[in-house]
Amino acid sequence: MEAEETDLERRVLAHARILRTLIRFLAEDQPDILGRLKSAFGSGHNIGEYEQDFSSTEQYGAIFLRSIEREVQQKACGQ
Repeated sequence: MEAEETDLERRVLAHARILRTLIRFLAEDQPDILGRLKSAFGSGHNIGEYEQDFSSTEQYGAIFLRSIEREVQQKACGQ
């Protein structure tokens, strides 16, 4: 992997961690926020969606939100 790709990957991962933490903090005070975020990821046609290894933005968003839901539930259960 080239240095630029590695740097970009690290930036994306850092932003994802920050965003996940912020959403988790919001969800503690506003439990409906996860439902509102889920509804924002509607289904629509995406360029390339018929490609074999294609994952849509909505799919990545849903996976991201599910991981936050698990973290919120684990914290609520005292884990």
